[in-house]
Amino acid sequence: MTILEQIKNFSDRFGKSIIVNDVTWRYYRLGTGAPVLWLTGGMRRAALGFAFMERLAKSHIVIAPDYPPVSSINDFMGALDAILQNEDITTFTLAGQSYGGMLAQAYLAHKGPAVERLILSSAGPVNAIGKAWIPALNAVVALVRILPEKFVKKLLTGELLKHVNVPAAERAEWLEIINELMKNELSRADAVSHFTVAVDLLKQGLAAPAAYQYWPGRVIVMSAKNDPTQRKRDFPLYERLFGRPVETLDMGSLGHTAALFNPEKYVELLEQALS
Repeated sequence: MTILEQIKNFSDRFGKSIIVNDVTWRYYRLGTGAPVLWLTGGMRRAALGFAFMERLAKSHIVIAPDYPPVSSINDFMGALDAILQNEDITTFTLAGQSYGGMLAQAYLAHKGPAVERLILSSAGPVNAIGKAWIPALNAVVALVRILPEKFVKKLLTGELLKHVNVPAAERAEWLEIINELMKNELSRADAVSHFTVAVDLLKQGLAAPAAYQYWPGRVIVMSAKNDPTQRKRDFPLYERLFGRPVETLDMGSLGHTAALFNPEKYVELLEQALS
């Protein structure tokens, strides 16, 4: 099967839907074992990670939502609560990749003791952004609202592709899939949502040291040396944010999208974090 056929097959086999506040949330549930709530990155479609999720599902329940174009972090948290309740999951590992790592930090503040551990993959600490970025992000939102949609999609596609690491033999196919996703499935509303949710999270100050003060879990950061989105200065910020030492897992040269570049190796590393 082609990669696209595998994505569609995964979606058909494991896809489910739930309506929360009149918004339909699609998510995927597969596997057996201890649950992992997986929050995908800025491409907003969890099924792109089918290969690593199917491997992880051999030893864990995996729950992974897509992201509809909502306007607040509370929309996200309410939907995640509903999905977990629908699947009868009360305790779980929370994991987020890239943009999903930002969402995970907010959801941990909301969910607290239900989260056994937090795994952040190719994601920065929210306190590295801070409220000082709100005016700039608001300006981006304003531009996304008024610029021609085709131009907005072209800009976002170019930015996303800068950080996509995939095997050379699969690159052309992945680029076609991502371009098709951006052109025909995601909309201006998705682009607006991407930034407005981040702004709302920062405005509310959800991811703050006080929110994690009594949370007893572990924080594991998975980092690749060739990931341009991660910096050495992030690690002291993580420790300041969570008020504890942060465990690190070196992903070597797997890049920002390690789950696409080498799903088998990525799951080996995830299993270390989950042990």
